[in-house]
Amino acid sequence: MNKNRRYRLGMSAYNAGRYREAIEHLTSLVEGEKGTIALLSRFYLGQAHYRLALDCFKEQQYAQATQHFQAAARINPLGGGFARFLVACHVGTGRYDLAGHELENLLARQPDDAGACIRLALIRWKQGSLVEAVTILRQGVHRQPDNAELHYQLGVMLAADDELTEAEKLFEKTVMLDPLHVRAFEKLAHCCALNCRHERAMGYLKRAHELDPSNAGVGLQLNLLAQSMISGEYQPDIEWRMPISGPEFDEMAVDKLGEAITDEPDFVRSFLSLPASEVDEEVFSTLAVTLEHALRKHPEYADLHYHCGEIYNRLGNRVDAIRHVEWAVRINPRYVNALILLAQLYGQTNNWAEGVERLQEAIRKGGDYPDVHYLIGRLYQSGGQQDRAREAYRRALELNEKYQQARDALAALPALPA
Repeated sequence: MNKNRRYRLGMSAYNAGRYREAIEHLTSLVEGEKGTIALLSRFYLGQAHYRLALDCFKEQQYAQATQHFQAAARINPLGGGFARFLVACHVGTGRYDLAGHELENLLARQPDDAGACIRLALIRWKQGSLVEAVTILRQGVHRQPDNAELHYQLGVMLAADDELTEAEKLFEKTVMLDPLHVRAFEKLAHCCALNCRHERAMGYLKRAHELDPSNAGVGLQLNLLAQSMISGEYQPDIEWRMPISGPEFDEMAVDKLGEAITDEPDFVRSFLSLPASEVDEEVFSTLAVTLEHALRKHPEYADLHYHCGEIYNRLGNRVDAIRHVEWAVRINPRYVNALILLAQLYGQTNNWAEGVERLQEAIRKGGDYPDVHYLIGRLYQSGGQQDRAREAYRRALELNEKYQQARDALAALPALPA
């Protein structure tokens, strides 16, 4: 069975809720494989494992639930939706690209730069200088007592050094400052569990799960803690939430992904080459949200408008597709690919004459290709202009005598009168 067929079968099974079947199909597409099919299969394989883990837990199949939670957490350790997964795979979740001395100089100039403070502390921690790292973060917390992330990072380092009492207070301060800080709720649960305060740990993990229902790591911890607490008198009451399905707006992930696409717009192309499947709406809607977000920062980038038009076309949204591709041509009148796509979109909306005009413009701008003349022929045919269609097909064959589609289209036209 070829990759495309296995991919379509796997996505179809996932979409229908047949998660075991989806896992069977998708696993073979990710093991030792690269490329967009493998990337997308990996994301939905993780989703399938996670959803199956929830089903197993509800059926009290705890050992199987643990296996599937672990598989999901390995595949998508950050949790979250498609945008965050792409960021983790292609962009990275942290940029420690400044050397330690450069960060020190930056902090000397801008002592309230919390990001620089955290990065420098993490560099020192990785270098084995825990005392120095903790000192840097303590100074940061002193200067900015309302910064949740500084409290959290200091708590992580102290917890790693078994200073659990102070670490727990820092995590409590973190969630007080930022009630949506999922990782701090996880760390609070760890502190409580280590001190045998299991019910309180369960409460913190439940809150983390409520905030990030796609996070398989949180799900795994809930599952393991629940198993350790189950007894004849106590059954943990967990209200499992299903991972979000459909395009989500994870602002930080969308922002980072938008930066990556801005730097390399052809990144989108690899997704457009995927075979159609039942998950197209989720995947391409997420990409559309990301591109729109990037365009708010860079409205003058013709490539971003063009690729946004391609995405909307894939989603069947002709109005927004035309709007963006027209913007791409307005910004760069010599953008041949955009002119061709615009002509195709006009043809899909029965505006064949304007489509022909755009293709003729593409030819004048250097796009004298067989495909362009073939498209002109198709547009003329849709407008009932048989003679002009014939001329266009003949020109396509002049440029490429092996162009079978043009030859077949020409042969299908009514014969000229004798």
